[in-house]
Amino acid sequence: LLKLAIPNHIIWLMSFYALFHSTLNVIAEVIRFGDRDFYQDWWNAENVYKFWSSWNIPVHKWCTRHIYVPVRKQGFSKHTTAVVVFLVSAIFHEYLVSVPLGMFQVMAF
Repeated sequence: LLKLAIPNHIIWLMSFYALFHSTLNVIAEVIRFGDRDFYQDWWNAENVYKFWSSWNIPVHKWCTRHIYVPVRKQGFSKHTTAVVVFLVSAIFHEYLVSVPLGMFQVMAF
């Protein structure tokens, strides 16, 4: 298991660079999209909140706009709202990974 840790980490970082830096910037250049803030310096995050809010800016902004703010307007606390956003994001990410791979099981979540 440990023999796979370093190659897995390297592949993850290369995929991150290929998707978020290269591919999204090429697409933004082609469609003349001005806001290219896809990620910030998540590797320098001092806490978990800073990490999750800076490594994928489009997802963070979408979750804030469409989940966090409406749930807060319903009168829930910040902690409860953060848990709701985390669970919705976790379910969505699990669906995006498990369905294409043909491994979707409710008990996996």
